[in-house]
Amino acid sequence: MPDVSQPLSRFRRFVTTDMDEARSEVSRIYCDHRLISTAGSAHLHAWQNAVRLGPVTLSAMSYGAEIEIDPGALKDFYLVMLPYAGSADVRHGREQVVADATQATVLTPDAGTRMRWSADCAKLMVRIEREALERQMSAMLGGGSASRIDFSLAMPLTDGAAHWWRMVRLAMDGLDRLAEAPGPVAASLQGSLLMATLIEQQPNSLTARLARGESPAAPRHVRLVEDYIEENAGKPLTVEDLVAVGGVSSRALFEGFRRFRDTSPLAHLRAVRLRRVREDLLRADAQDTVTLVATRWGFFQLGRFAALYRETFGETPSETLRRR
Repeated sequence: MPDVSQPLSRFRRFVTTDMDEARSEVSRIYCDHRLISTAGSAHLHAWQNAVRLGPVTLSAMSYGAEIEIDPGALKDFYLVMLPYAGSADVRHGREQVVADATQATVLTPDAGTRMRWSADCAKLMVRIEREALERQMSAMLGGGSASRIDFSLAMPLTDGAAHWWRMVRLAMDGLDRLAEAPGPVAASLQGSLLMATLIEQQPNSLTARLARGESPAAPRHVRLVEDYIEENAGKPLTVEDLVAVGGVSSRALFEGFRRFRDTSPLAHLRAVRLRRVREDLLRADAQDTVTLVATRWGFFQLGRFAALYRETFGETPSETLRRR
């Protein structure tokens, strides 16, 4: 067994050398999954410590052997993981990251996942209930829809991400000094703080909306149209479609966007589509091209598209594609 510290030692869940027991116990906190020891189960020495803070569960664990894990899609929760010893190769959807003490990973509920942990890998892990995180995001958007939040998989420990993990470690250190978990009010507040800070610091599919400083004062018809655009950006939407969704006149809709979002409905649609192009380029398969992805999101004047893309993101679409 690797000689590593074991955070949250006051909240021990299990220690085992049995593969089936390890899989069963880990499934209780996360989800059912396939677990394979590449060196054989005789080398396994697994342990896990965990404590729940409202919608957030903090844990630390190791398998003590090289392990392959296939949980598929998480469905009901987000999972943020940081190896504090060893490393892990993480494949999530179309993305792949090697995580270690300098780079964490953020798993979202809807993409399939496969991982390989090194024999000396030990991780800090933060499980966040999907419904709670989406409620938190909705509140931060002023009541706007937040039915799907896709985070970037890689979480390099610089600036905001490093600050978030310092918060996690401080919470764990504090809990280690307690004989039992904090009460429900304190736990809920601490969990909310971790969720809000993660949303602010880790790039995600709604970061642009947060950056605009959306206000609860925005009228309902503006928020309705924004939500509709988020859900239907790949469709050939027209002004008439957006006016019908908003339930107000064309003039009132454009005035609402100008006053509360400093843009127009069609410019907002274009910005959402540009963001979706960027997300697809960063996750592109080998056969994908800039043209294929751009036209998928309704950009057919490719020269104009490339100029808008560079103006928005500070690089060309081809440069983004090369970084996938």
